[in-house]
Amino acid sequence: MTMLSTLFHYTSAEFWEEIRTSGSIDTTSQAAHHLDGSSKHVWLTDGPGHHSGLQDPQRTVVRISVAPIPSILYWPVWRELCDNRTAVEQAGGDPAAWYLTKEPITAEHWGTVIHMGTRETLLNTDTATHPVSSWATMPTPKRISATARRLDQLRPSDPFRAHRIDQQIASLRSIIDRSDTQQRQRAAWRTLKAEIAAFAELPPQQHPEGTITSGGLPG
Repeated sequence: MTMLSTLFHYTSAEFWEEIRTSGSIDTTSQAAHHLDGSSKHVWLTDGPGHHSGLQDPQRTVVRISVAPIPSILYWPVWRELCDNRTAVEQAGGDPAAWYLTKEPITAEHWGTVIHMGTRETLLNTDTATHPVSSWATMPTPKRISATARRLDQLRPSDPFRAHRIDQQIASLRSIIDRSDTQQRQRAAWRTLKAEIAAFAELPPQQHPEGTITSGGLPG
């Protein structure tokens, strides 16, 4: 049986009109600060509105379904390179249901748009429902081990970043051990691969705010 992907962006009725007119869900949130610096994001969830962490119920009135796009990352893995992850998660909701992207989500990636109060369909783009297999490959022990070996090759150039990615690998393994949904496993795997690819392109870095001690933990 084909498993279908589920991903939503919640917004207010007012902002939905702006999104509809512009044809794009723009990156506006600066809540999360990556190790490389702050950037703007679009936040998404695979659960109901109260899982989103949005405190104002008016901001979950409109639900936009979103098809998978390559830039979407899975928060429980991405968070390990986020300097203010605890503060972000204290907003409430269910962080296990969170995804984010640094790219705007244009209209060709939207599916059905629903007003959650009236259940009125505000837009239906007839976008084909995507199977979860379109997200990425599934993480396997062999693939994860190969990634860990690649990380060890990169480690001397930036031990602090490498330690954070060690935590990402541990998070991915926990997601697999819990038998989380295929969508979450695939998105987590894609997030890890993106960080490894970015690491390989970076020059050696110094992190005066955190060094690696002999025990392998930030000092």
